[in-house]
Amino acid sequence: MPPTCFIGAIAEARNTPTIILKLDFHKAFDTVQWDSLVHILHYSGFSDKWCSWILNLLNTGKTSVLLNGVPGRWINCRKGLRQGDPLSPYLFIIVADVLRRLLQHPTFATALRHPLIPNDPCPVLQYADDTLIFLHCSHEAVVGTKRILMQFEQATGLSINYHKTTFLPVGAPDSTAQDLAAVF
Repeated sequence: MPPTCFIGAIAEARNTPTIILKLDFHKAFDTVQWDSLVHILHYSGFSDKWCSWILNLLNTGKTSVLLNGVPGRWINCRKGLRQGDPLSPYLFIIVADVLRRLLQHPTFATALRHPLIPNDPCPVLQYADDTLIFLHCSHEAVVGTKRILMQFEQATGLSINYHKTTFLPVGAPDSTAQDLAAVF
């Protein structure tokens, strides 16, 4: 059984309604705001020197567009992480981890709780630009999650593409699932 189905299968076996969200970030690497990245690095304990190196790397990035095999003029980058740069996936993960921290913050513990263990925060699994969130099936949890996603977008530039995001209700009545899905 794939690991993503494990919590869902247990929730179904225990007759515990659960919501599984697989988030899709809209143009994930292209939308990271540099000032947010530097603030996150500082908050995470990186030194001023390290942060200035990262900012210098970002500020010196240039790109061009190939049209019929001919490169166009150079364009200075103003946000985003360079795809193909070996450091970019790590920087992206550092920014994306802020979402996990928000979702699991004690302030939201009553609304965003583990679907099977009531006193635990909701599980959040992240790999590169893929994020899975497991929620207790409730209106409060879905609305709280949506609010956090909107705040995260404003703070970091990483927005959720809701057309490509998967909303999977497990063990929830169809009418409840439809009402909750409408929030997104």
